[in-house]
Amino acid sequence: MTPMQSKVTGSGALLVLVPGGLTGWVSWEPHEARLSATRKVVRVQLLSVQYGLEDRALGPDYSVKTESKALTATLDRLGLKQPIDIAAWSFGALVTLDFALDSPQRVRSLTLIEPPAFWLLRDKGQIDQEAEDVMGTLASIKDGEISEDDLEKFMCAVGLCPPGAPVRQLPQWPNWVKFRRSLRNTPAVLRHKDRAARLKSIKCPVLLVKGVGSARFLRQVIDLLGKELPQAEVIELPAGHAPHIVSMDRFLEKLNNHLARVGRPAAR
Repeated sequence: MTPMQSKVTGSGALLVLVPGGLTGWVSWEPHEARLSATRKVVRVQLLSVQYGLEDRALGPDYSVKTESKALTATLDRLGLKQPIDIAAWSFGALVTLDFALDSPQRVRSLTLIEPPAFWLLRDKGQIDQEAEDVMGTLASIKDGEISEDDLEKFMCAVGLCPPGAPVRQLPQWPNWVKFRRSLRNTPAVLRHKDRAARLKSIKCPVLLVKGVGSARFLRQVIDLLGKELPQAEVIELPAGHAPHIVSMDRFLEKLNNHLARVGRPAAR
């Protein structure tokens, strides 16, 4: 399995950061700059984001499992065999959840920010009309060329369109357009399947983060995870699907408190 690209900074207790599926690891740059003052921080790049930037096809067998196995290969390459702390956002949180389900013994703690786990809603019989509509919108985004219209549909479907502000007029829009081919991963999100019963195997502490004003289905996923995971804490931060970015100070405070409660591992 091809490992993900990775960047390592700082020293001390280890924290792995897994990014969202659009802009990839750049979304964690400001967090890394602060966290690496006291920790060894590993940022990884999702294969779908790397391939999108290189305008390479993902291949017919690409799946969420492709990414979670690549995460495993990355940790192995870095020699990280001990249980680790991982923080992950959006598609990266979906990948990280899959990794933790397959290898719970390798996870010391999790921080998951709004994973688009449609599989959990399906398994618990909680796909409502709004979720069906979002799935229909995302299903229209194919894994070929990704247009700006596709990008706009995605941003609004996941709660990244502020009320009353056309998304194409936001200052971030030109940067998002550069990453639009990352969204070739969208079909894999909709195809992914699992069973809620397996969540009981994740016995480590889990911090679950949802955003005020985010898409309803993402908030439902967080609430379900909070009920199904043995050791879960749910917090809510402003704003939308990027609460750790919009509310970075508060997020880092909550993250550091979460990691402190878990206890300090040996430095590596």
